Amino acid sequence: MKRLLIYSQDGLGLGHLRRARNIAREVVDREPGCGVLVVADSPATPFFASLPGVDYVKLPTILKGDTSVWRAGSLPFQTEEMVTLRARLMLSIMAEFNPDVVLVDHMPLGALGELKPMLDAAARRDSRPRFLLGLRDILDSPDVIHRVWTELGAYEYLQLYDEVLIYGCRELYDAERAYALSTHARKIRYCGYVATRSDGVQSARAGDELFVLVTGGGGGDAFPLAKAFLEAFPRLSRTLRLRALILTGPNMRAAARDMLVAEAAAYPIEVRCEDATPWLPQASAVLTMAGYNSLCEVLRWQKKALVVPREGPSAEQRIRSQLFAERRLIRVIEPAQLGHGILTRELPRLMSDGIPDPDNIPPLDGAEQAADAILATAPIPPQKRHSDDRVVPAGSHR
Repeated sequence: MKRLLIYSQDGLGLGHLRRARNIAREVVDREPGCGVLVVADSPATPFFASLPGVDYVKLPTILKGDTSVWRAGSLPFQTEEMVTLRARLMLSIMAEFNPDVVLVDHMPLGALGELKPMLDAAARRDSRPRFLLGLRDILDSPDVIHRVWTELGAYEYLQLYDEVLIYGCRELYDAERAYALSTHARKIRYCGYVATRSDGVQSARAGDELFVLVTGGGGGDAFPLAKAFLEAFPRLSRTLRLRALILTGPNMRAAARDMLVAEAAAYPIEVRCEDATPWLPQASAVLTMAGYNSLCEVLRWQKKALVVPREGPSAEQRIRSQLFAERRLIRVIEPAQLGHGILTRELPRLMSDGIPDPDNIPPLDGAEQAADAILATAPIPPQKRHSDDRVVPAGSHR
Protein backbone atom coordinates (compact mmCIF):
# COMPACT_ATOMS: atom_id res chain seq x y z
CA MET A 1 0.00 0.00 0.00
CA LYS A 2 1.36 3.39 -1.01
CA ARG A 3 -1.31 5.93 -0.04
CA LEU A 4 -3.73 6.14 2.87
CA LEU A 5 -6.33 8.90 3.15
CA ILE A 6 -7.84 9.56 6.59
CA TYR A 7 -10.90 11.77 7.09
CA SER A 8 -11.07 13.20 10.62
CA GLN A 9 -13.92 15.47 11.72
CA ASP A 10 -13.40 17.13 15.12
CA GLY A 11 -13.99 20.87 15.20
CA LEU A 12 -13.84 21.20 18.99
CA GLY A 13 -11.20 18.91 20.47
CA LEU A 14 -8.05 16.90 19.83
CA GLY A 15 -9.39 13.37 20.17
CA HIS A 16 -10.10 12.38 16.57
CA LEU A 17 -6.91 14.03 15.36
CA ARG A 18 -4.81 12.21 17.98
CA ARG A 19 -6.42 8.87 17.14
CA ALA A 20 -5.78 9.41 13.42
CA ARG A 21 -2.18 10.27 14.21
CA ASN A 22 -1.66 7.16 16.33
CA ILE A 23 -3.02 4.93 13.60
CA ALA A 24 -1.05 6.72 10.87
CA ARG A 25 2.14 6.30 12.86
CA GLU A 26 1.56 2.56 13.15
CA VAL A 27 0.94 2.29 9.40
CA VAL A 28 4.04 4.21 8.27
CA ASP A 29 6.23 2.35 10.77
CA ARG A 30 5.21 -0.91 9.10
CA GLU A 31 5.13 0.48 5.55
CA PRO A 32 7.85 3.17 5.36
CA GLY A 33 7.03 3.89 1.71
CA CYS A 34 3.40 4.70 2.49
CA GLY A 35 2.20 8.29 2.52
CA VAL A 36 -0.67 9.20 4.84
CA LEU A 37 -2.78 12.28 4.20
CA VAL A 38 -5.09 13.28 7.08
CA VAL A 39 -7.95 15.57 6.09
CA ALA A 40 -9.15 17.28 9.26
CA ASP A 41 -11.11 20.34 10.31
CA SER A 42 -9.73 20.64 13.83
CA PRO A 43 -8.31 24.13 14.50
CA ALA A 44 -5.53 22.28 16.34
CA THR A 45 -4.18 20.51 13.26
CA PRO A 46 -0.62 21.94 13.76
CA PHE A 47 -0.67 21.14 17.51
CA PHE A 48 1.13 17.79 17.33
CA ALA A 49 4.73 17.21 16.28
CA SER A 50 5.12 16.12 12.65
CA LEU A 51 5.53 12.49 11.70
CA PRO A 52 7.58 11.28 8.69
CA GLY A 53 5.28 10.13 5.94
CA VAL A 54 2.22 11.92 7.38
CA ASP A 55 0.77 15.27 6.37
CA TYR A 56 -2.46 17.18 6.83
CA VAL A 57 -5.02 19.12 4.83
CA LYS A 58 -7.15 21.52 6.86
CA LEU A 59 -10.87 21.79 6.01
CA PRO A 60 -12.83 24.88 7.07
CA THR A 61 -14.07 24.17 10.58
CA ILE A 62 -17.68 23.46 11.47
CA LEU A 63 -18.87 23.04 15.05
CA LYS A 64 -21.59 20.83 16.48
CA GLY A 65 -24.00 22.78 18.68
CA ASP A 66 -26.62 20.06 19.20
CA THR A 67 -27.42 16.57 17.92
CA SER A 68 -28.08 17.67 14.33
CA VAL A 69 -27.23 21.36 14.57
CA TRP A 70 -23.94 22.61 13.14
CA ARG A 71 -22.45 26.03 12.44
CA ALA A 72 -19.40 27.47 10.74
CA GLY A 73 -16.39 27.81 13.02
CA SER A 74 -14.77 30.96 11.62
CA LEU A 75 -16.01 31.74 8.12
CA PRO A 76 -19.15 33.89 7.85
CA PHE A 77 -20.96 31.14 5.89
CA GLN A 78 -24.26 29.42 6.32
CA THR A 79 -24.01 25.78 7.36
CA GLU A 80 -25.26 24.55 3.97
CA GLU A 81 -22.58 26.57 2.17
CA MET A 82 -19.89 25.11 4.43
CA VAL A 83 -21.02 21.54 3.85
CA THR A 84 -21.07 22.09 0.08
CA LEU A 85 -17.59 23.61 0.15
CA ARG A 86 -16.18 20.81 2.28
CA ALA A 87 -17.83 18.13 0.12
CA ARG A 88 -16.21 19.56 -3.01
CA LEU A 89 -12.83 19.76 -1.32
CA MET A 90 -13.07 16.13 -0.24
CA LEU A 91 -14.06 15.07 -3.75
CA SER A 92 -11.07 16.93 -5.21
CA ILE A 93 -8.63 15.52 -2.62
CA MET A 94 -9.87 12.02 -3.29
CA ALA A 95 -9.37 12.40 -7.04
CA GLU A 96 -5.92 14.01 -6.84
CA PHE A 97 -4.45 11.95 -3.99
CA ASN A 98 -5.80 8.67 -5.43
CA PRO A 99 -5.44 6.59 -2.25
CA ASP A 100 -5.25 2.82 -1.97
CA VAL A 101 -7.24 2.88 1.28
CA VAL A 102 -9.60 5.44 2.79
CA LEU A 103 -10.25 5.47 6.53
CA VAL A 104 -13.29 7.54 7.51
CA ASP A 105 -13.44 8.47 11.17
CA HIS A 106 -16.55 8.51 13.33
CA MET A 107 -19.37 9.27 10.84
CA PRO A 108 -20.15 7.10 7.78
CA LEU A 109 -21.12 10.15 5.72
CA GLY A 110 -19.06 12.78 7.48
CA ALA A 111 -20.64 15.88 8.99
CA LEU A 112 -24.17 16.37 7.63
CA GLY A 113 -23.58 13.90 4.79
CA GLU A 114 -20.66 15.78 3.24
CA LEU A 115 -18.93 12.57 2.11
CA LYS A 116 -21.80 11.35 -0.07
CA PRO A 117 -20.41 12.83 -3.33
CA MET A 118 -16.98 11.32 -2.66
CA LEU A 119 -18.38 7.89 -1.79
CA ASP A 120 -20.73 7.87 -4.77
CA ALA A 121 -17.96 8.88 -7.17
CA ALA A 122 -15.59 6.23 -5.82
CA ALA A 123 -18.24 3.52 -5.99
CA ARG A 124 -18.90 4.21 -9.69
CA ARG A 125 -15.28 3.61 -10.64
CA ASP A 126 -14.20 0.29 -12.14
CA SER A 127 -11.48 0.13 -9.52
CA ARG A 128 -11.73 1.86 -6.21
CA PRO A 129 -9.81 2.10 -2.94
CA ARG A 130 -10.73 -0.02 0.04
CA PHE A 131 -13.01 1.92 2.38
CA LEU A 132 -12.83 1.46 6.14
CA LEU A 133 -15.00 3.16 8.76
CA GLY A 134 -13.46 3.70 12.19
CA LEU A 135 -15.83 4.17 15.13
CA ARG A 136 -14.82 4.96 18.69
CA ASP A 137 -16.27 2.76 21.43
CA ILE A 138 -19.26 5.04 22.14
CA LEU A 139 -20.72 7.50 19.64
CA ASP A 140 -23.80 8.75 21.51
CA SER A 141 -26.93 7.22 22.98
CA PRO A 142 -28.26 4.51 20.61
CA ASP A 143 -31.58 6.25 19.95
CA VAL A 144 -29.78 9.41 18.79
CA ILE A 145 -27.49 7.50 16.42
CA HIS A 146 -30.38 5.46 15.01
CA ARG A 147 -32.37 8.61 14.29
CA VAL A 148 -29.54 10.72 12.83
CA TRP A 149 -28.07 7.93 10.69
CA THR A 150 -31.52 6.99 9.38
CA GLU A 151 -32.29 10.60 8.44
CA LEU A 152 -28.97 10.96 6.59
CA GLY A 153 -29.14 7.55 4.90
CA ALA A 154 -25.95 6.50 6.67
CA TYR A 155 -27.04 2.91 7.21
CA GLU A 156 -27.41 2.37 3.46
CA TYR A 157 -23.90 3.72 2.87
CA LEU A 158 -22.43 1.34 5.44
CA GLN A 159 -22.61 -1.25 2.67
CA LEU A 160 -19.93 0.64 0.72
CA TYR A 161 -17.41 0.10 3.51
CA ASP A 162 -15.31 -3.03 3.25
CA GLU A 163 -14.93 -3.16 7.02
CA VAL A 164 -16.09 -1.28 10.13
CA LEU A 165 -13.41 -0.90 12.81
CA ILE A 166 -14.62 -0.35 16.36
CA TYR A 167 -11.99 1.23 18.60
CA GLY A 168 -13.17 -0.51 21.75
CA CYS A 169 -14.08 -3.96 23.03
CA ARG A 170 -17.42 -5.72 22.94
CA GLU A 171 -17.17 -6.80 26.59
CA LEU A 172 -17.21 -3.19 27.77
CA TYR A 173 -19.70 -1.77 25.26
CA ASP A 174 -21.33 -3.69 22.43
CA ALA A 175 -21.37 -0.96 19.79
CA GLU A 176 -22.36 -3.42 17.08
CA ARG A 177 -25.63 -4.17 18.86
CA ALA A 178 -26.22 -0.68 20.27
CA TYR A 179 -26.01 1.01 16.87
CA ALA A 180 -27.53 -1.82 14.77
CA LEU A 181 -24.36 -2.17 12.70
CA SER A 182 -24.56 -5.88 11.91
CA THR A 183 -27.77 -5.43 9.91
CA HIS A 184 -25.99 -3.20 7.40
CA ALA A 185 -22.20 -3.56 7.70
CA ARG A 186 -20.38 -6.21 5.67
CA LYS A 187 -17.64 -6.90 8.22
CA ILE A 188 -17.05 -5.64 11.77
CA ARG A 189 -13.82 -5.82 13.74
CA TYR A 190 -13.31 -4.84 17.40
CA CYS A 191 -9.78 -3.44 17.54
CA GLY A 192 -9.38 -2.55 21.21
CA TYR A 193 -8.74 0.98 22.43
CA VAL A 194 -6.33 3.26 20.55
CA ALA A 195 -3.65 4.59 22.90
CA THR A 196 -0.30 6.22 22.27
CA ARG A 197 2.64 3.79 22.32
CA SER A 198 4.76 3.96 25.44
CA ASP A 199 8.03 3.60 23.47
CA GLY A 200 9.87 2.40 26.56
CA VAL A 201 9.02 5.43 28.72
CA GLN A 202 8.66 4.48 32.39
CA SER A 203 5.88 5.77 34.60
CA ALA A 204 7.04 7.88 37.55
CA ARG A 205 7.28 6.16 40.92
CA ALA A 206 5.18 7.35 43.83
CA GLY A 207 6.89 9.92 46.03
CA ASP A 208 6.16 12.25 48.92
CA GLU A 209 5.19 15.06 46.55
CA LEU A 210 2.12 14.49 44.39
CA PHE A 211 2.05 15.79 40.86
CA VAL A 212 -1.49 16.47 39.63
CA LEU A 213 -2.04 16.86 35.89
CA VAL A 214 -5.17 18.83 34.94
CA THR A 215 -6.21 18.50 31.31
CA GLY A 216 -9.34 19.01 29.24
CA GLY A 217 -8.32 17.79 25.80
CA GLY A 218 -8.68 20.53 23.21
CA GLY A 219 -9.72 22.92 25.96
CA GLY A 220 -12.75 24.49 24.32
CA ASP A 221 -14.90 23.75 27.37
CA ALA A 222 -12.22 22.89 29.96
CA PHE A 223 -12.06 26.25 31.79
CA PRO A 224 -14.58 25.33 34.55
CA LEU A 225 -12.56 22.22 35.40
CA ALA A 226 -9.27 24.13 35.65
CA LYS A 227 -10.90 26.97 37.57
CA ALA A 228 -12.44 24.62 40.13
CA PHE A 229 -9.04 22.96 40.69
CA LEU A 230 -7.36 26.31 41.28
CA GLU A 231 -10.01 27.20 43.84
CA ALA A 232 -9.55 23.84 45.58
CA PHE A 233 -5.75 23.97 45.64
CA PRO A 234 -5.29 26.00 48.88
CA ARG A 235 -7.41 23.50 50.84
CA LEU A 236 -5.79 20.49 49.18
CA SER A 237 -2.32 21.74 49.98
CA ARG A 238 -3.14 21.77 53.71
CA THR A 239 -3.20 17.96 53.79
CA LEU A 240 -1.27 16.98 50.66
CA ARG A 241 2.19 17.99 49.48
CA LEU A 242 1.52 18.62 45.82
CA ARG A 243 2.31 20.57 42.71
CA ALA A 244 0.29 20.74 39.53
CA LEU A 245 0.31 21.40 35.82
CA ILE A 246 -2.77 22.73 34.02
CA LEU A 247 -2.80 22.08 30.27
CA THR A 248 -5.32 24.41 28.69
CA GLY A 249 -5.50 22.89 25.22
CA PRO A 250 -5.20 24.97 22.03
CA ASN A 251 -8.91 25.78 21.82
CA MET A 252 -9.28 27.54 25.18
CA ARG A 253 -9.96 31.24 24.77
CA ALA A 254 -6.96 33.47 25.36
CA ALA A 255 -8.73 35.48 28.06
CA ALA A 256 -9.58 32.33 30.00
CA ARG A 257 -6.01 31.04 29.69
CA ASP A 258 -4.63 34.37 30.90
CA MET A 259 -6.95 34.26 33.91
CA LEU A 260 -5.68 30.81 34.87
CA VAL A 261 -2.06 31.90 34.50
CA ALA A 262 -2.65 34.90 36.78
CA GLU A 263 -4.42 32.89 39.48
CA ALA A 264 -1.92 30.01 39.36
CA ALA A 265 1.04 32.34 39.99
CA ALA A 266 0.42 32.22 43.75
CA TYR A 267 0.85 28.42 43.90
CA PRO A 268 3.24 25.71 42.69
CA ILE A 269 1.10 25.38 39.58
CA GLU A 270 2.19 25.79 35.97
CA VAL A 271 -0.21 26.62 33.16
CA ARG A 272 0.83 25.55 29.67
CA CYS A 273 -0.65 24.87 26.26
CA GLU A 274 0.99 21.72 24.92
CA ASP A 275 0.47 18.01 24.34
CA ALA A 276 -0.44 16.08 27.50
CA THR A 277 1.20 12.84 26.33
CA PRO A 278 4.75 13.52 27.65
CA TRP A 279 3.39 14.62 31.03
CA LEU A 280 1.13 11.67 31.78
CA PRO A 281 3.87 9.21 32.80
CA GLN A 282 5.03 11.70 35.44
CA ALA A 283 1.61 12.31 37.01
CA SER A 284 0.54 10.97 40.40
CA ALA A 285 -3.09 11.73 39.55
CA VAL A 286 -5.00 13.16 36.61
CA LEU A 287 -8.01 15.47 36.67
CA THR A 288 -9.63 15.33 33.27
CA MET A 289 -12.77 15.22 31.18
CA ALA A 290 -14.01 11.89 29.78
CA GLY A 291 -12.93 12.15 26.16
CA TYR A 292 -11.95 8.91 24.42
CA ASN A 293 -8.25 9.69 24.05
CA SER A 294 -7.89 11.26 27.49
CA LEU A 295 -9.12 8.09 29.16
CA CYS A 296 -7.11 5.82 26.84
CA GLU A 297 -3.93 7.66 27.85
CA VAL A 298 -4.87 7.46 31.53
CA LEU A 299 -5.28 3.68 31.20
CA ARG A 300 -2.08 3.32 29.15
CA TRP A 301 -0.13 4.65 32.14
CA GLN A 302 -2.48 3.19 34.78
CA LYS A 303 -2.97 6.59 36.38
CA LYS A 304 -5.40 7.50 39.10
CA ALA A 305 -8.00 9.69 37.42
CA LEU A 306 -10.79 11.91 38.66
CA VAL A 307 -13.05 12.46 35.67
CA VAL A 308 -15.71 15.08 34.91
CA PRO A 309 -17.65 14.09 31.76
CA ARG A 310 -18.92 16.70 29.32
CA GLU A 311 -22.63 17.42 29.75
CA GLY A 312 -23.42 17.47 26.04
CA PRO A 313 -24.47 17.76 23.30
CA SER A 314 -23.55 14.08 23.04
CA ALA A 315 -24.10 11.50 25.79
CA GLU A 316 -20.80 9.85 24.80
CA GLN A 317 -18.64 11.02 27.73
CA ARG A 318 -21.33 10.35 30.33
CA ILE A 319 -21.82 6.77 29.08
CA ARG A 320 -18.09 6.07 28.88
CA SER A 321 -17.29 7.48 32.31
CA GLN A 322 -20.08 5.42 33.90
CA LEU A 323 -18.84 2.19 32.30
CA PHE A 324 -15.22 2.87 33.25
CA ALA A 325 -16.22 3.76 36.82
CA GLU A 326 -18.18 0.50 37.14
CA ARG A 327 -14.97 -1.38 36.28
CA ARG A 328 -13.04 0.60 38.92
CA LEU A 329 -10.88 2.30 36.33
CA ILE A 330 -11.69 5.91 37.25
CA ARG A 331 -13.61 8.00 39.79
CA VAL A 332 -16.33 10.27 38.38
CA ILE A 333 -17.72 13.67 39.35
CA GLU A 334 -20.95 14.67 37.66
CA PRO A 335 -20.56 18.03 35.86
CA ALA A 336 -23.40 19.60 37.85
CA GLN A 337 -21.46 18.85 41.07
CA LEU A 338 -18.14 20.30 39.91
CA GLY A 339 -16.67 22.81 42.35
CA HIS A 340 -13.76 23.30 44.73
CA GLY A 341 -15.60 21.54 47.57
CA ILE A 342 -16.00 18.19 45.85
CA LEU A 343 -12.46 18.30 44.45
CA THR A 344 -11.14 18.93 47.96
CA ARG A 345 -12.89 15.76 49.13
CA GLU A 346 -12.43 13.48 46.12
CA LEU A 347 -8.77 13.97 45.22
CA PRO A 348 -7.46 12.69 48.58
CA ARG A 349 -9.87 9.73 48.36
CA LEU A 350 -8.59 8.97 44.89
CA MET A 351 -5.02 8.75 46.16
CA SER A 352 -5.91 6.10 48.75
CA ASP A 353 -8.16 3.76 46.78
CA GLY A 354 -7.29 0.88 44.42
CA ILE A 355 -8.18 2.68 41.19
CA PRO A 356 -7.37 1.81 38.47
CA ASP A 357 -7.86 -1.94 38.80
CA PRO A 358 -5.23 -3.40 36.42
CA ASP A 359 -7.28 -6.56 35.88
CA ASN A 360 -10.13 -4.52 34.36
CA ILE A 361 -8.12 -2.43 31.89
CA PRO A 362 -9.36 -3.25 28.35
CA PRO A 363 -7.00 -4.00 25.42
CA LEU A 364 -5.11 -0.88 24.32
CA ASP A 365 -3.66 -2.14 21.03
CA GLY A 366 -6.28 -0.46 18.83
CA ALA A 367 -3.75 1.35 16.61
CA GLU A 368 -1.94 -1.91 15.87
CA GLN A 369 -5.18 -3.74 15.11
CA ALA A 370 -6.40 -0.87 12.90
CA ALA A 371 -3.10 -0.94 11.00
CA ASP A 372 -3.60 -4.67 10.42
CA ALA A 373 -6.96 -3.93 8.80
CA ILE A 374 -5.62 -1.02 6.75
CA LEU A 375 -2.67 -3.01 5.40
CA ALA A 376 -4.70 -6.13 4.63
CA THR A 377 -4.77 -7.12 0.98
CA ALA A 378 -8.23 -8.68 0.81
CA PRO A 379 -9.72 -8.19 -2.68
CA ILE A 380 -12.60 -5.79 -3.18
CA PRO A 381 -15.79 -7.65 -4.19
CA PRO A 382 -17.24 -6.94 -7.65
CA GLN A 383 -19.83 -4.21 -7.96
CA LYS A 384 -23.35 -4.37 -9.30
CA ARG A 385 -25.48 -1.46 -10.42
CA HIS A 386 -29.05 -0.91 -9.25
CA SER A 387 -31.80 0.76 -11.22
CA ASP A 388 -31.20 4.12 -9.55
CA ASP A 389 -27.61 4.03 -10.91
CA ARG A 390 -26.21 3.72 -7.38
CA VAL A 391 -23.33 1.27 -7.21
CA VAL A 392 -23.32 -0.92 -4.13
CA PRO A 393 -21.22 -3.94 -3.14
CA ALA A 394 -22.37 -7.21 -4.63
CA GLY A 395 -24.38 -9.32 -2.20
CA SER A 396 -25.41 -6.34 -0.05
CA HIS A 397 -28.99 -5.47 0.73
CA ARG A 398 -30.63 -2.07 0.79
